[in-house]
Amino acid sequence: MDKYPLKKYPIVGACGLNCGLCPRYHTEGTSRCPGCCGPDFGQKHPSCGFITCCVKQRNLEACAQCADWADCDRVARVLDAAKCQDSFISYRPVPANFAFIRENGIEEFVRREMEKQEFLEYLIDNYDEGRSKRFYCTSCQLIPLGKLREALADVEAKMTADTDIKEKAKLVRVAINNLADALQIDLKLLLGKKE
Repeated sequence: MDKYPLKKYPIVGACGLNCGLCPRYHTEGTSRCPGCCGPDFGQKHPSCGFITCCVKQRNLEACAQCADWADCDRVARVLDAAKCQDSFISYRPVPANFAFIRENGIEEFVRREMEKQEFLEYLIDNYDEGRSKRFYCTSCQLIPLGKLREALADVEAKMTADTDIKEKAKLVRVAINNLADALQIDLKLLLGKKE
């Protein structure tokens, strides 16, 4: 049994993902993921090669901190997956995350990603009618935070005290979809299609 914490920042996946923007991180109940190497992570994800190599063997938070990452087959597979529009949609930010960590350090990456997570939590707390959490998670992973904040501010200015949660969620989703279209960011899973 692993002794926790293995990592200082469980919201940062060893593979370069932001675990704090994953729907499973924000799920209530037993299926909730505690983030990379968080408490009981090993029971939910018993064999993660990234954790074995990066965290357990090298004592790092993320593969981007490793001097050997450019020659790593495991990292290459994740970076290749980031180019596909399929179930690996959440991996699209990984190359940029790697570059940011290498250039600015893990602490600055965590600070930036915590801002995204706080915005996501605001969306979930205020505009999730029970069906929008995954959409908000994907949006916060793929769309620049400043643009999301602007879009939400525009929508909130149009809401009244009488606007119910279903209408609020609809307005927010439409605004985010319009923003994604304007930025040419596809938020949908299209299995097998290469970009």
